[in-house]
Amino acid sequence: MKYKCVIFDFDGTLADTEDAALKIYNGLAEKYEYSKISKQDLHRFKRLNLMEILDLTKIPLTKLPKIIKNGQKLLKREMEHIRPFDKNIKEILMEIKMEAGCLGIITSNSKKNVKAFMKEMDIGFFDFIVSSPLMTKESRINSIARKYGLQKSDILYVGDETRDILACKKAGVSCAAVTWGYNYPEILIKENPDYMIEDLGELLDIIR
Repeated sequence: MKYKCVIFDFDGTLADTEDAALKIYNGLAEKYEYSKISKQDLHRFKRLNLMEILDLTKIPLTKLPKIIKNGQKLLKREMEHIRPFDKNIKEILMEIKMEAGCLGIITSNSKKNVKAFMKEMDIGFFDFIVSSPLMTKESRINSIARKYGLQKSDILYVGDETRDILACKKAGVSCAAVTWGYNYPEILIKENPDYMIEDLGELLDIIR
């Protein structure tokens, strides 16, 4: 399959935001009246989907948008310390862009945070960055396809969570699930992604 556009998730896929996110999450727990979690809890959550996690942490759904927005603002202060999962991220992404032609990001994080990371890593050559509230990636993928005149078969989405895979299936695009993100591989496999990859470099073989 020759893909013309590769779209990435951000947190847990390109950027290792796990420790910063855990710190921010626990820092907001008292304000928004939900349960704090430990590093050990986080490993357990990697085997769960989003709704199961929300149920266990007792996060009120009505407060979730405010929690996310506040968390993103706090994460902005940490972006200079956030590192990529692959030390060769710039070279690999440049090769992917040359092969596919179009490179983008659809993420539940904010555009400001993503741009701060891009500046730090010197990877500001993406064609688009789209901030997508939880559970809206399907519609964002569809919008990108229309805007750039792409067939669904032209698009490969790269993500780290079960909800990424499900969104891709609903949108009718291929999905490559990474093994190093917020969901463990054994959970991702159950959702039958088109590809499972252990490093970014494997994407080059896929798109070629």
